[in-house]
Amino acid sequence: MHAEIVMTGSELLLGEIVDTNSTMMAKMLRNIGLDLYYKTTVGDNEERITQVLNLALDRSPVVITSGGLGPTVDDVTRQAVANATGRKLVYSLELEAQIAARFRGFGREMADNNKRQAYIPEGALPLPNPVGTAPCFLSEDMAGRGFIISLPGVPRELEYMMTHTVIPLLVERMGGAKIIKARILRTCAVGESNVDRGIGDLMIERNPTVGLSAHAGQTDVRITAKAETEAEADALIAAMEARVRERLGVAIYGVEKETVPEVVGRLLVEKELKLGVVDTLTGGQLARELIESGFRPVLAADLAPITPAEAASTAGLAAAPAEGAAFAAALAQAVTPAGGIGLALLGPLSNGVEDRLTYIAVSGPGEVKVSIRGRNFQDTDHVRRWMVTQGLDWVRRAMVGQLTSPVDWN
Repeated sequence: MHAEIVMTGSELLLGEIVDTNSTMMAKMLRNIGLDLYYKTTVGDNEERITQVLNLALDRSPVVITSGGLGPTVDDVTRQAVANATGRKLVYSLELEAQIAARFRGFGREMADNNKRQAYIPEGALPLPNPVGTAPCFLSEDMAGRGFIISLPGVPRELEYMMTHTVIPLLVERMGGAKIIKARILRTCAVGESNVDRGIGDLMIERNPTVGLSAHAGQTDVRITAKAETEAEADALIAAMEARVRERLGVAIYGVEKETVPEVVGRLLVEKELKLGVVDTLTGGQLARELIESGFRPVLAADLAPITPAEAASTAGLAAAPAEGAAFAAALAQAVTPAGGIGLALLGPLSNGVEDRLTYIAVSGPGEVKVSIRGRNFQDTDHVRRWMVTQGLDWVRRAMVGQLTSPVDWN
């Protein structure tokens, strides 16, 4: 048994409203172990909604709609559901009475156009909505493909109906809730394609499933398991996690919502190490992220000069070496505190051949390591984000004794 969500509303397609409803619904379905295979958004057009619902019923036995149950002319979900399930739209005096009662509770009289909300597909199961005026319903497909549950688009009403009516109904029809659990392993500075090469064969397994999500400088590995009990799901995830960790090794820096600055800061504290930073590349962003994560005390030096000459001066060097790798190494050594780690992020030198190169160097514990970044450097937020992550990752790897050089992490 699996489900599909159909969101209706032209405002969603116009970008006027951010769709948070389907995210909330998806999480609720996951929590009862009901797989969600598709999510579709369609505008307020009867013909197009009918087409979408017919397609949904062809591929999913459970279809849940949100929106289009109001009293206005463009609220056409009721008619579209009737069309798709092969039923007539009929008027319910019982629903009219419920709607009128809701308005009286507000101290108002029901307007004539609100009577549109009393129409539902013939034979549909009404689902009372005690927090709104839009009656909800479940309509079985006459051809036996499945059923459609139609819910309001107002977030407060939708969440109430999902929590108190729809989820219990679905659990009953499923014969009991299942467990779907997920665990996120976080990698950085290795690139999505490299992660795929390492674990691609694991990503075609059925249960648990393994998927990737790429961010600037990071790739998340998501392990999702479905089982009868939480303990069984945990066991499935643990077994797959062990296989992923064996393949990716030190590339995995953390789990769930951990960030690189948090992990690096914790390691520095645990190992009682200080970090010196000189940065002509990101304007001090790396140091700021450590500070914002609550690890200001780990910084022995935080230098964010603008030019290579300023970097040489602030780091106490007589002059900037002409060759970028040697300069980055010298900067990293110059800012290394006693028994600690030095990090240099060096931007383009503007000296001809090396104009588009950037460098990262780490000094201590052990010898200096230098990474040469790509030749197509651009001063963008994405590139700075990438370089901050890569720099912090070098510090992390140095602390766990697994830093190699030279390295291309593209």
